[in-house]
Amino acid sequence: MRLLVLSHIADWDFGPHVKAYGHEIVAWVRTTWERGEMYSQGSQTVRNIARTLFALPKPIRAIQPKFDTWTWLEREKIKRIPCPNINAPQFVEYVRSLNIDLIVVCVFPQILKAAILHTPRLGVINCHPSLLPRYAGPQPEFWILKNGERISGVTVHVMTEGIDAGDIVAQQELIVGETENIGQLSQRQHHAAATLLTNVVNAFAQGTVDRKPQNIAERTYFGKRTAADTMIDWTGSAAQILNLLRALQPYEPLIAYLNGRTIKIYEAHHQEGAALGGDPGQIMAKTSGGLLVQTGKGYLEIQSYEIVPYHGWVNCILQKILMPPVGYRFDPAPQATGKHRGQSHERGMQIR
Repeated sequence: MRLLVLSHIADWDFGPHVKAYGHEIVAWVRTTWERGEMYSQGSQTVRNIARTLFALPKPIRAIQPKFDTWTWLEREKIKRIPCPNINAPQFVEYVRSLNIDLIVVCVFPQILKAAILHTPRLGVINCHPSLLPRYAGPQPEFWILKNGERISGVTVHVMTEGIDAGDIVAQQELIVGETENIGQLSQRQHHAAATLLTNVVNAFAQGTVDRKPQNIAERTYFGKRTAADTMIDWTGSAAQILNLLRALQPYEPLIAYLNGRTIKIYEAHHQEGAALGGDPGQIMAKTSGGLLVQTGKGYLEIQSYEIVPYHGWVNCILQKILMPPVGYRFDPAPQATGKHRGQSHERGMQIR
């Protein structure tokens, strides 16, 4: 089978899996071919020492990769193609000239239209990081964790012009850990996708693919998150706030506001205890770990945070100067603007 892969995953071992069965990856497509900072090992030694001495907030770091896709592609001499517009007529003609049997898509930030979908002999398959028809849309892992789901998974489906709407050909369920964050969950999903997609490619080669139409009545769709989705609603429970933190880490902090200042929260924990009579968002105590804040249900102990725009040792000093005393309340989050983030982009469907 001659395959064209469309994927931005930098630590995905699909290539070795599928090649072991004799299939050929003709080319690998990304929007660009810049490596970025995915493999950054964090801050310099002197900064790490400063964090230890002054209890500075922990830096956000990428998940340590277990496999380097780009190094493997270089070693295997597989063609790497930058393509900012996958639907451009010139690119469609180029793909047609490659005599591709199947296009495999997994984490690719472009919508494929009819021309490219009809180019390969056997069609196009996509691996979506949820159990379709639930959590269709561009960022399902974020919403799965934010909503406190305990079961997730991956789905391989035939791509159509409808977003995440094609027939399902394979699925694998994954249990979401209580403290698992989006980086950890995504890494497990990518590993599961490599095996699942390889099995599906084999089934296409053997003509044994079992296609199952999606149950539209069970479909839920979540759109792209907005900046407002990273802000804390203190009237929610401590568990809900921690779910939101898990949905962002290790890539981004939670955002809160105190006396008009923006606070970035990197680490927090749920604290049980007798009610202290505070209002949601009120600082109830200063602990050895940080701040104990009342929520709509339970307490949130904030253990690592920064006051924007300050960083490093300056931030550490300003925390002691600028943070209000016990009894002060965090400000309410600004109202979200534009399309409500829980609303489906599909006519007639409203997400809870």
